[in-house]
Amino acid sequence: MTIAPAMFCPRCNKPSGDTEKCTTCGTRLKALESAKRRGWVVFGAGIFLLVFVSAVWIWVDRLMAGQTADGLSGFIGRLNVVFVLILLCGALAVVSGWFQAHSGRTNRAIAFGILIVFAIALFVAYTALKAVNAA
Repeated sequence: MTIAPAMFCPRCNKPSGDTEKCTTCGTRLKALESAKRRGWVVFGAGIFLLVFVSAVWIWVDRLMAGQTADGLSGFIGRLNVVFVLILLCGALAVVSGWFQAHSGRTNRAIAFGILIVFAIALFVAYTALKAVNAA
């Protein structure tokens, strides 16, 4: 007797039997092990984002250390805020990946938080660039 792999609905996050589609919403079911593998991928991507963005942040701060142009201090301040927000996205991705790797379920609140924080980072970067170009 073979044991069917645990299945879950990616839309409802509900565990299900060995049927092909979710009984609640009709979405095709996924294996729990594949969701856990995707969680480890998200965890690794978050770690990579933390390390890479930290290295770029240090490099840019050292590059801009001796600059004294008009309006550059505000630009550097906003750029530091962008780096912090992107690092926050990486930290949230690490938490989300860890949660998914261990439970097999995605946490929609964290995923939505990553999206919102990244959108705010893009907006702050745009305003910083616009302020420097206007000066």
